[in-house]
Amino acid sequence: MRTIVLLLLLTSASSVNAVDFFVAPSGDDANSGSVEKPFATLARARDAVRELKSRGPLDKPVRVIVADGNYTLTESFVLQPEDSGTAQSPIIYQAAAGAKPIFSGGRPIRGWQAGPNGLWTVRIPEVAAGQWYFEQLYVNSRRATRARTPNKFYFYIQEVREEVLEPGSPRRSKQARQTVRMRPEDFSTIADLQPDELKDVNLQVYHKWDNTRRFLERLDPEQHSMVTSGEGLKSWNSWERNSHFHLENFFAALDVPGEWFLARDGMLYYKPLPGEDMAKADVVAPVIDRLIELQGDPSNGKFVEHLVLKGLAFKHAQWLMPPGGFEAAQAASPIDAVGLADGARNVTLEDCEVGHVGRYVVWFRKGCRDCTLRHCYLHDFGAGGVRIGETDIASNENERTSHITIDNNIIRHGGRIFPSAV
Repeated sequence: MRTIVLLLLLTSASSVNAVDFFVAPSGDDANSGSVEKPFATLARARDAVRELKSRGPLDKPVRVIVADGNYTLTESFVLQPEDSGTAQSPIIYQAAAGAKPIFSGGRPIRGWQAGPNGLWTVRIPEVAAGQWYFEQLYVNSRRATRARTPNKFYFYIQEVREEVLEPGSPRRSKQARQTVRMRPEDFSTIADLQPDELKDVNLQVYHKWDNTRRFLERLDPEQHSMVTSGEGLKSWNSWERNSHFHLENFFAALDVPGEWFLARDGMLYYKPLPGEDMAKADVVAPVIDRLIELQGDPSNGKFVEHLVLKGLAFKHAQWLMPPGGFEAAQAASPIDAVGLADGARNVTLEDCEVGHVGRYVVWFRKGCRDCTLRHCYLHDFGAGGVRIGETDIASNENERTSHITIDNNIIRHGGRIFPSAV
């Protein structure tokens, strides 16, 4: 009898202390969200919390408890002002006890076939149809190398000539064409590329503290030169003789284990590392750009508040080079983050993991205050780890970011696409 009374008291205390919704890989978004009938997605659980709030103010915390397993994100997980909790009744998205749920913004690549020269291939119909393209690939939880040359170290610019196409400020033209002369033996690696191959080749130039990424327009075989265009070079941070660079993303550069190449006809090629079994390999390509977004409106005093994300892992988000490339910018400041917060107040990310992404990882951008990133593992990212605030101080105090705590996290293996990031 005493045992029954104790169980009743514990059940009663639990129901008083919090309202719980449950999410599981085996769940269904048509379910009620109970422990017996869990939801399948975070988004559905978020909407259930909204429905709960619509019936009146919260009088206790709300928990979304996520079971162990793998989940697919087809779009970023978005939280807005209507998803806020209160100081007395926060809203918590947390892993179940002992669980480590993983939310992936990527898609598994299966059906590999052995081909000549040690290459493995798979055809992706969506790429052939122009519906999908990706510039990062992960094999067995490792960022694979997009086919590049040279494989180690760099080529070195011999001469740069610039033609102004559209004047700008006295310090820098708005649009210009650069002709980059290479050493003959280096030029030979791209001399035979056809125009349809050349248009996808990426030029990555490292200069002073910066890097520039460009597409190529054409080649000049007589001068052993490649031609590219974009913004004019900065006089204080230009490409010069002996500035180093590499070229990537063409089939002829796929020549060492660990490299891959995606053709526009949908064929994906990969050269396995020693010991990799492509019949069993876990291969993932990113599909979405961001993983988590806190979308407050600080300009109008609307904030995302009193939220906790705890024990969740988010992986696989892409960056695609735009047609104009990426111009040199200190700290890769034009690059945003896969975890992007505007107008976040009293929000905590704790014991979370974010990795295998193409941008910055977390950015407390506009109008964030009293937020915490604690005991998180941030790894393998295209730019930098954590950004706080903006480059200008806003005149509207609500738009200023301050009082952000970054406490005891592991942040490593960054700058994979933008080594100039911080």
